[in-house]
Amino acid sequence: MSGSALFRPTFTDLRAEVERRAAHDASPADIAALIDEFLAAGGDTPAPLIEYDGAVTWLFRSSTAQSVSVVGDVIGYRPEMTRMTRLQGSDLFYWTAYLPLDAHIAYAFVVDAPENHSHIRWNETCLPDPLNTQRIIMTDPLRVMSVLDMPGASSLLASCDTLAEIPVFAGVHVMQNAAAGGWQRLWVYLPPGYDPDTRRYPTLYLLNGEAYLLSAGLPLILDQLIDEHEITPIIVVMIESPPRAHRLSSAGWARFIADDVVPWIDARYATSSDPVDRIIGGADAQATRALTIAFQRANVFGGVVAQSPQMPLAPRIATLLKRNRARGYGTPRCYVDVGRYDEPAAIEATQALCATLVSGGAAVSYQDVAGGRSFAAWRAALPDALRFHFGVSAFAHLE
Repeated sequence: MSGSALFRPTFTDLRAEVERRAAHDASPADIAALIDEFLAAGGDTPAPLIEYDGAVTWLFRSSTAQSVSVVGDVIGYRPEMTRMTRLQGSDLFYWTAYLPLDAHIAYAFVVDAPENHSHIRWNETCLPDPLNTQRIIMTDPLRVMSVLDMPGASSLLASCDTLAEIPVFAGVHVMQNAAAGGWQRLWVYLPPGYDPDTRRYPTLYLLNGEAYLLSAGLPLILDQLIDEHEITPIIVVMIESPPRAHRLSSAGWARFIADDVVPWIDARYATSSDPVDRIIGGADAQATRALTIAFQRANVFGGVVAQSPQMPLAPRIATLLKRNRARGYGTPRCYVDVGRYDEPAAIEATQALCATLVSGGAAVSYQDVAGGRSFAAWRAALPDALRFHFGVSAFAHLE
């Protein structure tokens, strides 16, 4: 069996040949050489194997592992449900599932997980795919996962490979967060050609900022969109999430961001003081916080980026909308997305939130993203969120 530029044997071919040789007592070295030849035919990224109908086969080689599972977006994070099979007579494990043809997913391998494992324990030690060069940094906990873009997935910006380049930012600041009982880092992005003497810049504040820096490679995306004149130059403040032991309430976060961070940034950078030009955002649990803060402090923030909010918010947002109208505040502009292959309840809750926002008079941009609940999907949607809030024509008054 040999591969060429015109034809590569399928995994079914490989499995049949390995099983045939194993049945005829072929040596382990002979079978290993056959697998080596098969993988070599796949070039730099020999796996996962994708068939035309959406069948995906993951491969993992180990001569010592007793069990291997693949976990990730869409396929799920329960290793006991996605256990791989060892190919007879070989060191090759495999597992096949059907994925939507437009999906972006992050995944990893779990090797020899204990029977009574906890999610956090294996999540902190999961392994990226040695056969796939596409990877993404994940945070909380910090780890590296592999990325699979199905053939019909929308094209990402050229800067999406967060391991290929080091994101550039203006600097790192440290602020005391008395309510959380510690210090937090702020990463500040300044646009190319930043000139504090001639203009004021709109500002985007992002909770779970380390994820937007490392997982999304946001500075690289911003540089590209600004260079292509798709968005106006902006300042971005990426705020570190507090340690798990020091989680703040929404009210505590609102006070820290609106009363401490925003004035501190405004005093040091050429930011616009108009709330319309100040946006807050986040993903997952921090999307929920960003939405709540935007409506709690509508006098500070004029818009929000909420990527896959974590819990039903429609009733709370309805209450805040009513309160803000009574106080004469405008309604923040809202970009909201959700993973198309997230849990149905999460999709329904997000759509209910958008309906509440629209009925309350908010300008809303909503989309479902071809993925689950991770930055593999969220980073694909970021350009749309940025265009919605910072499209060039909307900021001619700041020139």
